[in-house]
Amino acid sequence: MPPPENIVWHAALRERWRFVFSIALRHLAGKKRQTILVVSGVTIGSMVMILTLALGEGIVQDIKDKIIETSPYIVITGEKVTPKETQLYPSGFDSSVSYSIVSRVRPNEKKQIKPYAGTMALLASIRTIDGAAPFVFTRGVLRYRTVTRQGLIKGIVPALERTIGNLEATVVTGSLNELSFTKDGVLLGSGLARKLRAGYHSHVSITGESGTTFRVRVVGIFSSGFGAVDDNNAYINLVLAQLMNNVPADAVSGIGVHTTSLDVVNETSARLRTATGYRTETWEEANENVITLFKRNNSITLFLVLFVFVVSGFGIANVLITIVLHKRHDIAIMKSMGVSRASIEWIFLVEGILLGVIGAVLGGIAGHLLTTLISSLPVSYGESAVVRNDHIVTVERASFYVLTAVFSIVISAVSSLGPARRAARLNPVEVLRG
Repeated sequence: MPPPENIVWHAALRERWRFVFSIALRHLAGKKRQTILVVSGVTIGSMVMILTLALGEGIVQDIKDKIIETSPYIVITGEKVTPKETQLYPSGFDSSVSYSIVSRVRPNEKKQIKPYAGTMALLASIRTIDGAAPFVFTRGVLRYRTVTRQGLIKGIVPALERTIGNLEATVVTGSLNELSFTKDGVLLGSGLARKLRAGYHSHVSITGESGTTFRVRVVGIFSSGFGAVDDNNAYINLVLAQLMNNVPADAVSGIGVHTTSLDVVNETSARLRTATGYRTETWEEANENVITLFKRNNSITLFLVLFVFVVSGFGIANVLITIVLHKRHDIAIMKSMGVSRASIEWIFLVEGILLGVIGAVLGGIAGHLLTTLISSLPVSYGESAVVRNDHIVTVERASFYVLTAVFSIVISAVSSLGPARRAARLNPVEVLRG
């Protein structure tokens, strides 16, 4: 059983806080209109902040999902980690100094993995890899009737491409399967097909880097959701791409790799770089600029939203200062009756914190409802958008609500410090005499 002194102390503390809260609530209730306006300001600030965080995270997550679904986790390029050295000038046999001038640059050497069958066999032996697909990447000029467009042509093996990405799910007309049994087939991006005015089973001419023109048939149109990809990319069979780019049958531009988990991507990439001797690039490294750009824009937007809270803080300070001015006599009477300076300060601090808590709760509810509403509405980003979707993607996390609530309460508490100290410094003798 606790000592009697502790029981008395706890009872006094409870009574003190009961008194502080009762006075604080009475003050706020007496200024209903101003209280509602201030709470509305905090609510709007909280709501906008939650919506901004959800939209920003949604955009970045949407980009990552599209990249992960349509691209390999790792790409092994044809560039050697350590370039081959070509001896230019050796030292003479009669020289007292041994030297050798070498060059690591081989003019007009194409960056290729050759022979790629050996590298494919090596990839099949690594447990963290569950898919690999070779490709030949080249630029070409596509022509349909009188319309001509430049494009990025990627030669693939359709059966293997299925193991490293979700290209098949992005095909909106035709199929990836049709490409596998159509040697002269081509899959066009939706934007590229629209620019060429070509449709399903249209015959398109492609002129590769070798200068030779090949006539192909459109067997499908895909839409990845990335404007740059859909407007410029096309897929053909690997053998055709090798002929188009004068690439030997045992060579490819690179190999796309899919790992068993995203958690092992960096580890596997480093291992492949050492084992194969070729440079590797993960999906994050390949798209770092795009992801960083959107993250930076989200940070700037969030910084601007924080000013809504600052404005709300001025509103809270204004309400509390008004209460202090109108309750000067009440404060003086409380101090003359023995109410401590600390209790007076806590009354106004509690008022500010209550305004912040109420606004944060209402703002959290409103933010969730608004985020849900926005994510359910159909929307069109337009043909010029970097990322295309049929709705706005939002991501809600518990940390968003916690961060918003903490920031709201902190701003409210800081805003009430000035009025609280002003109330505590009032001299009851001068007030009552006046």
